[in-house]
Amino acid sequence: MHMPTTRPDTHLTPGGARARRALAGSAVGVAAAALVLAAPVAASAHVHVTPSSTEAGATAELAFSFSHGCEGSPTTRVEVTVPDEVSSIALIANPGWDVASELVDGARTVVFAADEPTPDGVRETLEVEVTLPEDASDGTVLAFPALQVCETGETLWGDEDPASETPAPTLTIGESAGAHAHGGSAEHGDAHGDSADADASDGTGAGSDSDEGDAEGAAGEAAATQPAGEDAAALPVAIAALVVAIVAAALAAFAAFRRRSAS
Repeated sequence: MHMPTTRPDTHLTPGGARARRALAGSAVGVAAAALVLAAPVAASAHVHVTPSSTEAGATAELAFSFSHGCEGSPTTRVEVTVPDEVSSIALIANPGWDVASELVDGARTVVFAADEPTPDGVRETLEVEVTLPEDASDGTVLAFPALQVCETGETLWGDEDPASETPAPTLTIGESAGAHAHGGSAEHGDAHGDSADADASDGTGAGSDSDEGDAEGAAGEAAATQPAGEDAAALPVAIAALVVAIVAAALAAFAAFRRRSAS
């Protein structure tokens, strides 16, 4: 007797539906994580200055920081031009660096020369002490152009326009110490944090619904915290992160398919 062929049920069982949803959530999570990791890389592609004080007439320690070279080439020297408004300069010992005050093309310049080149991707901070102008009114912006010299090539961070691809490190007289044009806004971070807390307290946060919501929220946060004017630098890294995320999602889907086929 010919027995009828039984075809497997092609509809997803509740467990299968949950597995598919978990797989989708994992894929989105991988993409979001890749973008979150990419954002700091792009954000670091400037030279930043963090003053210990911005009050007129104050003695302030200026910390110039960077974590990149010249298109990957290690950094050997940093030359910071001091604006004329600054009344005095005092050098600070920076381990691993020779520090000197020189006149370069008639401008007072603090020159930091590395004992050993600083590799691309390694964060470094260089400090100098200055006396800020006594007669400067609140809101006065002081620019400290920085020439970054590498084993191969150099970059002048000297544009006073913060939206430029090569903005100068700046500080604003009367502004809260640590809040400056290049390096992140504390006010922006606080506002973002308040918004996230409010979402969590009323149950509308992305994490209250699903794994996909968590991933999308992380990706949105990464985009929101990226400084303005760095989109062009972030694009190649974001594309690479997206490719990695797609490959990871495809591998996860293939592994899940093989497990289901084996069962």
